[in-house]
Amino acid sequence: MQTRALKNLVHISRVGSFAKAADQLNMTLSALSMQMKALEAELGVTLFDRSVRPPRLTPIGRSVVDEALPLLRREENLLKLCRPSDTLIGRFRIGFVTTAAVRLLPGFLERAKHKAPHATFEFETGLSKDLQAKVLTSQIDAAVVTDADGLPDGLSECVISEEPFVFAAHENLMDHGRDGLFSDHTFFHFMPDTGIGKLIASEMRLHRRPDSADTVVLDNLEAIMECVVAGLGFTLLPQPDVDRYRTNVIQKVPCPKPLFRTLVLATARDGALATRAATLAALLQNGD
Repeated sequence: MQTRALKNLVHISRVGSFAKAADQLNMTLSALSMQMKALEAELGVTLFDRSVRPPRLTPIGRSVVDEALPLLRREENLLKLCRPSDTLIGRFRIGFVTTAAVRLLPGFLERAKHKAPHATFEFETGLSKDLQAKVLTSQIDAAVVTDADGLPDGLSECVISEEPFVFAAHENLMDHGRDGLFSDHTFFHFMPDTGIGKLIASEMRLHRRPDSADTVVLDNLEAIMECVVAGLGFTLLPQPDVDRYRTNVIQKVPCPKPLFRTLVLATARDGALATRAATLAALLQNGD
């Protein structure tokens, strides 16, 4: 029995679709379907109920998946013994919080091309909480997330960067300094339920604003900075995000007490990247 067929069976069970699995595995749908039929013939059981669309795992199919998972983990552990611990080899699935992907991905890909030539990468973006859950369930191998509340049990972290927060406003709104911003102008707040948003909300609770002061919640940094550039109000964001959209009319004001967003690489403590997390994190950092 080939473990490739078992790996693909597990992949189908995770994504819930032959078509989606075939696309992600770089296989044709017919090739994947034939492989599953061959596996069924070899095992002498029916793994999928094909009377429904998309086909669903049968009870015995689910049991086979459950038994295959520890087998595949042992195979991965065996392969790890045969590789240098600081080398990235294989196909890795990496998640990014959206606010970090746009800044980190270009440099990461450039460094990986030279320092990890035998590794390939797949990427997705999302919220820190969702990405952490995907690492825990092995849907992705690692994730770059904001460490606002700490990581759940089962995950380890490598710090990638610490980014200071700054207030940003159009120069026309700065006649009365920071106090004038808080009392007179609209505040553009990035999603309060995200890692960044929680840090922003915590900081803003320290500053008194009139009950009549407006707050606009947006889920897009570009939209927030465009509003700030247009002189419609002010915001509080990590400095690198402000600098990406900053023009000569935007002024930055530091927080009275320094506030930082910590970006970390989250990996499963017993996952395939457990011994290589530092190597991957180094590819995400600006330094060589």
